[in-house]
Amino acid sequence: MSHRSIRPTRRYLMAAGAVAPLAALAACSGDAPGSGVAIDNASGLELPEYTPPPEVDGAIISDVEGVPPGYEKLPVELITTVDSPPGDGGPITEFKISWDAPAPPLEDNAFWQSYNETLNVDYRPSIAPAANYDERLATLLAGGDLPDIVQLLDTAQSARAIRDGAFADLSDLLAGDSIQQWPNLANIREDQWRYVAYDGKIVGFPIDLPAYNNEFRYRRDWAEENGYPEPPTNAEEFKEIFSSFSKMGVKGRYGLADAPGAAMVAASSMFQVPIGWVHENGSLTHHIETEQYEHALKFMVELWEAGAFHPDALALGTNVGKTLSMIPAGTVGLSWIATANWYTPGVYYDALQEDPEGWTAFLPPAHDGEGTALFGRSTGVFARVAISAKAAEDEERLGMLLDYCNYLRAPFGSTEHYFLHHGAEGDYFTREKGEAPKPVEGTNFAAEATQLTYGLPPVVYDFAGAADAIALNEQYVNASEMDPCAGLFSDAATKAQPQLDELEENYINQIIVGNRPFSDLETYREQWRQRGGDDMRTEYEEALAARENGE
Repeated sequence: MSHRSIRPTRRYLMAAGAVAPLAALAACSGDAPGSGVAIDNASGLELPEYTPPPEVDGAIISDVEGVPPGYEKLPVELITTVDSPPGDGGPITEFKISWDAPAPPLEDNAFWQSYNETLNVDYRPSIAPAANYDERLATLLAGGDLPDIVQLLDTAQSARAIRDGAFADLSDLLAGDSIQQWPNLANIREDQWRYVAYDGKIVGFPIDLPAYNNEFRYRRDWAEENGYPEPPTNAEEFKEIFSSFSKMGVKGRYGLADAPGAAMVAASSMFQVPIGWVHENGSLTHHIETEQYEHALKFMVELWEAGAFHPDALALGTNVGKTLSMIPAGTVGLSWIATANWYTPGVYYDALQEDPEGWTAFLPPAHDGEGTALFGRSTGVFARVAISAKAAEDEERLGMLLDYCNYLRAPFGSTEHYFLHHGAEGDYFTREKGEAPKPVEGTNFAAEATQLTYGLPPVVYDFAGAADAIALNEQYVNASEMDPCAGLFSDAATKAQPQLDELEENYINQIIVGNRPFSDLETYREQWRQRGGDDMRTEYEEALAARENGE
């Protein structure tokens, strides 16, 4: 992904469950494909043939591209998409990311046991907490003994491993109508395949991401108590409302928690900071070089000076888990987390049920109250689910792993999807035909299963209130734009990323809290250009020109 310093870091996005889209995995050494240039990784690739998922009665299908389908109830009859269990009774190993507390071990986990039995596998996951994913992945790749399946986010280590052939090239198996052997995988859209391709090869499957994954919410009850009955209609009202939360005299209560954090996302949106780069007349301008960026950063300084932030905002910015815990604890007034968190059982859902007048959805307004704010549109892909080259050496085993992945990608309305989201009948839920599943008292499906199934299941809004969630999501998506460099892989971008992240912390973060003068923004921009920004610009401009010329 391109560097976007006024947006939160990838680590923040990962930990928040918001997740940044997989937009670019860069080559990292001199002998890499496209070394010294940015490349369009789907160039020349025959994509798998797309087949829409089966229609389901009562589906809420948005006319806005990128908005998840909604289902407020299950169909009376579930379809079957897999003829037989995909596994061969042996072990399947996987490295994956998680935002949840560790699931109970196999011997204490009814879902894990039924998962193994239903899929005829011995599932052995290695699960990395989001905050430690990078370090765990680096250790895994350095060791060289990869599991069968690996969830690959956009890191330098991932790019190097793909380039070095650590993961299977699935192009010949999946291109064109060959994908129809795995009909659930054929439900993956062509645009998503483009973003998981690498140097003209299909390297894994996409982890779904809506065009806009999150939503903003604020404590409407606090605002009303402070004399603000409506959500903010401009930046000045935003500042007044969230600074008022910090002045209510309630110990530990603040309008905004971490910096830059969710407040920076809101400020960027309100001041319509371009998403990544601006591409005009063949030239690129990075968003930090724009006037909109300057206005958004100045607004962040104003929020700090108005007392809207927690006094330890910078420290909270490096401790996303603690920051997120402030949402259900009722000690912060702004949230920006994945939409589904508010509609499905969990700490955020519980907080909303306890106080329905509290956390209320809203769209940050345009800074001047005119027009709309601008939001960043994702590529529709969070990460890859890749099969290791070692596992793929055995054709029979590779076929089994593809069958396994096909099962996990089962669409809503199927028996397979139902099992992955509710478990075996009677373990966690009971269901009468035509009725909603009823939870079995004393069980906690999410705690035992979510961590194990995360990855390939398609993203849908399958909960009560799906229509409302879709209507709001449509507003975000209609006001969103995608980085014009999404899907281009840049060598310079990956090499420069650590330095640019450090530069942001040393300049932008310190400007926000008053430890540096605002005039240091110009120094930051100069340093950004010198430390890789201009090299990134050149590579992306060349790649965009090649794309436009059909090369």
